[in-house]
Amino acid sequence: MNKILLVDDEPNVLNALRRELKEYFEIETFSNPVEALERCRNTQFDLVVADYKMPELNGLEFLKQFGPLQPDAARLVLSGEADIDALIRTINETHIYRFLAKPWESAELLSSIRQALAYRDTILESRRQAELQRNDVAPSPRNDAPYRIVLVENDERLLALMSRGLTDESGRESLYGAMQQEIGHGSTKKFKCVVDTFRTAAAALDHAEKNRCDLVIAAQSLPDMGGIQLLGQLKQTHADVARILLSDDPDKAMLSQAINTAEVQSLLQLHWSSHELRADVRRQAWNLFQLKSAAIQALASRELRLQNSRTTA
Repeated sequence: MNKILLVDDEPNVLNALRRELKEYFEIETFSNPVEALERCRNTQFDLVVADYKMPELNGLEFLKQFGPLQPDAARLVLSGEADIDALIRTINETHIYRFLAKPWESAELLSSIRQALAYRDTILESRRQAELQRNDVAPSPRNDAPYRIVLVENDERLLALMSRGLTDESGRESLYGAMQQEIGHGSTKKFKCVVDTFRTAAAALDHAEKNRCDLVIAAQSLPDMGGIQLLGQLKQTHADVARILLSDDPDKAMLSQAINTAEVQSLLQLHWSSHELRADVRRQAWNLFQLKSAAIQALASRELRLQNSRTTA
C-alpha cells in the first residue's frame, strides 16, 4: 500500500483528507510543516499533499526542503488561490504534479493521487531502464513535430475557450521545461501543439482514424456518446494516445469507470456549468491553467511510456 504524507495547518482539512483516503493508502498527517520535514528524514513516502498557504512554511518553501529529502516522492498542492504566476513558479521550483483546488471533489482528489503515483512509477521505471541500458541504447532521435491534440466538447463557446488556452504560449514553456527536467530529459525542445476541435464523438473518432494524434481531451457530456466511451474506443484503436476526461460533476463511480474502461491519464473537474462562471476571468484562468498543466503532464508521461517500450523491446 502506498504511503502518503498530508500536510495542512487546518486540522479539519487533514481529518477530511484522511477520511477520504485511508481506505486506499497508508496515511500520515501533520499540521506543522517543520515537524513533517523532521519525519521525512527517517521515513520514506510515495506522495505528499501539502497546503499552499501555511503560517510557518508555505507550500512552496515546504516542498523546496522536502525535495532533497524525498526526491522520488510525487507532490500535489492544495490551494484556494488562483494566482497563476505563483502556481507556475511553484511547479518550476518544486516539480509538483498538480494543484488541487479547495474545496476539492472526492473523485478528482483520488484520481489525481492515483495518476501522480502512476506518473512517479513511470519515471522510476524509465530511470531503471536507462541505467540497465545505458551503454547499449542510442538516444532517441529528436522530434520537433508539434503535438497533435484532439479536443471534444459540445459547447462551442467552451470549445473555443479551451482551444485558445491550450495554444496560448504564456507560461507553457516554463511548465514543459520543468516537467522535462523532472523526467531527466534535459531537453531543449520547445513545446508546440496543434489543437483539432470537435463537438461530437463521431467526428473525433473519424478524425483519429485518418490522422495522428498524441492526446485526446474529451468532455463526459457529448450529444452522441459519453466521453468515457469515446476514450475507451480510442484506447482500443490507439493504445499510445494520452487521454483526459473533463466532467462538471465527477463521482467515484465515474472515476472507476474512467480508469478501468478508458485508462485516462487525468480526470479534471472544470467549473464552467453556468454563464456566470464562464464570464469569470479569474475562474477561467484557473481552469485553463489546470487544463494546460494536465495536457503537458499527460504528453510527458506518454513520452516516458514510449521510451520505456523502446528500451525493453
